[in-house]
Amino acid sequence: MENNPIKLGKLYGVGVGPGDPKLLTLRTVEVLRDVDVIFSVVGVNTKNSISGGLVDSVSGCTGERVPLMFSMAKKMSDREVCWQENADLIIEKLKQGKSCAFVTIGDPLLFSTYTYVLRKITAKLKKLTVETVPGITSFQAVAASQNKAMVEDKQILAVVPAWTSEVVTDQILEAADTAVFLKTYQHKDAILESLKRNNMDADIVYAERMGLSEQMITDDISEIQARDNEYLSLMIARKNSKS
Repeated sequence: MENNPIKLGKLYGVGVGPGDPKLLTLRTVEVLRDVDVIFSVVGVNTKNSISGGLVDSVSGCTGERVPLMFSMAKKMSDREVCWQENADLIIEKLKQGKSCAFVTIGDPLLFSTYTYVLRKITAKLKKLTVETVPGITSFQAVAASQNKAMVEDKQILAVVPAWTSEVVTDQILEAADTAVFLKTYQHKDAILESLKRNNMDADIVYAERMGLSEQMITDDISEIQARDNEYLSLMIARKNSKS
């Protein structure tokens, strides 16, 4: 007797934007209302999921809700174990023929846990159908709030993972016309010093928790320096065109 092949569900990686429900795309809302299971990320030290809260804001979502906790351990091997465990949870639902959405703040393909989990899933499910739904990033929302172009004409934009100090280098800043620093919470003062050395301290905007009720935005360097460290923080700096 011929075995019936498993009919896999479809996987969606869904970007839900920086935190403001009004910035959800139409496709994101459509997918969230249609899928059988919605996976959202919960941090080890957080009680609430920002991405999960954004799902809550969408009416008509009837899918099963599954929070996934991810390790922020320094050892990459520990993180790998966590990625695989969560990937296996998603695989289990997909093998049941259920459509699944993995929701993430910002965009799913920009410094997102989704990409690590996706590789684990597709390594085991070679024939899986995947659709990635882009989302608005926090730095796009910040730039829009200021009505300022990040780059124009032949200018170069650098997006820097500022939670690690070794990538905030003068070489990057020399090459870029505009630099976006994501998660500045550990190296804020060092970034400001680097910007000053590279003539990028004339046009700076700093933001925390963009799109959320507690959001703050400032271009006052003294205020930026005085702020306490905030994980969900970013800085956009643009070179003075006259420099």
